Amino acid sequence: MLKRKGKNFRLIYIAISILLIFLIFFVSLDKRLRPIITDYSASVGETLMIKLVDETVAQIFEEEGVEYDDLVTLSRDENGNVTSLQINTAKINYIKSNISVMVAEKIAQKERYTLKIPLGTIIGNEYTVGRGPDIKFKMQITTTVIADFESRFYSAGINQALHQIHIKVKMNGQTVIPWYRSAFNLETSVIAAETVIVGITPDAYTNVIESGTDVTEDVFDFGTH
Repeated sequence: MLKRKGKNFRLIYIAISILLIFLIFFVSLDKRLRPIITDYSASVGETLMIKLVDETVAQIFEEEGVEYDDLVTLSRDENGNVTSLQINTAKINYIKSNISVMVAEKIAQKERYTLKIPLGTIIGNEYTVGRGPDIKFKMQITTTVIADFESRFYSAGINQALHQIHIKVKMNGQTVIPWYRSAFNLETSVIAAETVIVGITPDAYTNVIESGTDVTEDVFDFGTH
């Protein structure tokens, strides 16, 4: 009877030892792999989102036929000189809303992405990075999208100014892989429209200050004195 108890005790001891060794190995492996996988997935997620935003903006502008004159109205004096610019806030708000909605819809349509990480990269050795067969993971991306517009002026020569309308898209999201999550904050900018203004520098520029996604009533005219 004592021999049987002793044998059972040894079996339990061996089982616990194996379990502890497995747990230590798993924790050590997880500690090594977690930063590699999370950083890699965040980088891939950002690349996918930038590509998605670029495609969405191009699609909307092509479908809507948006041009510079649809977004900006130039006022001129009797000599044809540009005196002021006015932003078409209604059109811009419409486009902003469409971008946010369409990007969210495209993300929702594709529930799973395939993340491929070379085995050499997972190993983490500088001599093996990017080498070896790909280890595949199923990845989800969740994100919130905020689109905004920005007006920029650049010198384009004597009595010339390049005026650009940029679409700025901010995304706060995370990639989700079994056992791993990685957050990312992304901001990308796309040129929506541009034109070269020839002649005297505008006397005034109407700048509409926005709060969040809604345009406020604060409109400022910056005139020359």
